[in-house]
Amino acid sequence: MEIEIIKADITEIQVDAIVNAANTSLLGGGGVDGAIHRKGGKAILDDCVKIRNKQGGCKVGDAVITTAGNLPAKYVIHTVGPVWNDGKNFEEELLKCCYLSVLELAVENNIKTIAFPNISTGIYKFPKELAAEIAINMISISEHREQFEKIIFVCFDDENFKIYNDIIESDFEYKVKSALFGLAVGDALGVPVEFYSRSHLKENPVSEMIGFGTHYQPAGTWSDDSSLAFCLAESLCKGYDLSDIARNFVKWYSTELWTPHGKVFDIGIATRNAIHNIAKGHEPELCGGFEEKDNGNGSLMRILPLVFYLQNEKDIEVVYKKLKAVSSITHAHFRSVFACFVYVVFCLEILKGTDKVEAYKNMQKIVSDFLSDKQFNPSEIQLFDRILKNNIADYPENEIHSSGYVLHSLEASFWCFLNWNSYEGTVLKAVNLGGDTDTTGAITGGLAGMYYGVDNIPDKWISAIARKNDINDLCEQLSLKLKN
Repeated sequence: MEIEIIKADITEIQVDAIVNAANTSLLGGGGVDGAIHRKGGKAILDDCVKIRNKQGGCKVGDAVITTAGNLPAKYVIHTVGPVWNDGKNFEEELLKCCYLSVLELAVENNIKTIAFPNISTGIYKFPKELAAEIAINMISISEHREQFEKIIFVCFDDENFKIYNDIIESDFEYKVKSALFGLAVGDALGVPVEFYSRSHLKENPVSEMIGFGTHYQPAGTWSDDSSLAFCLAESLCKGYDLSDIARNFVKWYSTELWTPHGKVFDIGIATRNAIHNIAKGHEPELCGGFEEKDNGNGSLMRILPLVFYLQNEKDIEVVYKKLKAVSSITHAHFRSVFACFVYVVFCLEILKGTDKVEAYKNMQKIVSDFLSDKQFNPSEIQLFDRILKNNIADYPENEIHSSGYVLHSLEASFWCFLNWNSYEGTVLKAVNLGGDTDTTGAITGGLAGMYYGVDNIPDKWISAIARKNDINDLCEQLSLKLKN
């Protein structure tokens, strides 16, 4: 579902339904209500009179639906907002009811696109900032949101337009920070115990941010997983340019860019070989390994920032093409590319605010539809059956592997995310699976961070993260570039 903020006359918007900020009489009035009745004509009033005769008007918080008469919309949904009285008469609750009532009527009438005015903020004096927060939040948390194609908030004045835009921009920046800090924290939790066995970690589980261990790094140190994700994010701040992304990877390897402490201490063989190819001047998409042995998790671990670049892309073919190119810089085999595709599609559903179980089902359908007309190697697609045809969350732990193989990393991250209900619990489970702990932690942490929000990542973990101020600045830059 797309959310759009515009400054316009709502009577001129061509959508399935426009919303009227009506009064209880349903006979028209001032402001938006009067404008809709005047331009829509007698047909709207006739329908309203029929509703009055049947039920005696419309109560505050309720909604009714009529024809749109002469308007370019198909329907008008009339809802009665509350008059503000210092918040002492359940005004917030009643305004929330307005949005719920409108959305329920829209679903009942198979309405896919809706335009809302700034309900109750005119002569009813509802505080504009609070009204906008309620409006956006009610749309975001609605159980019906995925049934709509577009929601438009039509602002009558500059003040409301700015308020709505500021809220949307702030929300996007929060999601970027949640995802990237979620990735880095999961990564850093796993660094000290990389290569530890699952049996060892069952007896000595990671429960806090610790240091040293495998790579003898201080607590809060993230690995190449986060480094390369940050390199991608920094490049996307300037736009989508494969050559620039590839150059950033080379800069990291030479310690000029996004190392936690000025030194590269961990890098996969396939990624190292690809970076050498980049440095030799090869085309970025031809630098990654194309053989079956090249299916480590090195592109999956860093693909997350691309989700924000692709957030408004409607063409799934474009999504696949873009991420295929970015994956292929280091990992070009179909299996690695397709793992990134499945992960990104899932993340895009999470980014919409969808419940994680519903997002998982949506991902399965989107990927299935995408595959319907493709001639990909069936044996390769079959490898993803546990995720795409079954529910990976239902598998027992002893059937979930956590090595550096890309398919293991994808399955483990989804399994942890779907089976645990907090950021902390999710990433600790991911790390304590053992094996490639930093990467499983990073991939899972990105998902969990995006879903639960940075406010639900323990403060002590955020505080321990190396270069946290630089990461915060990067998140602000990326959100500023991609917010529209």
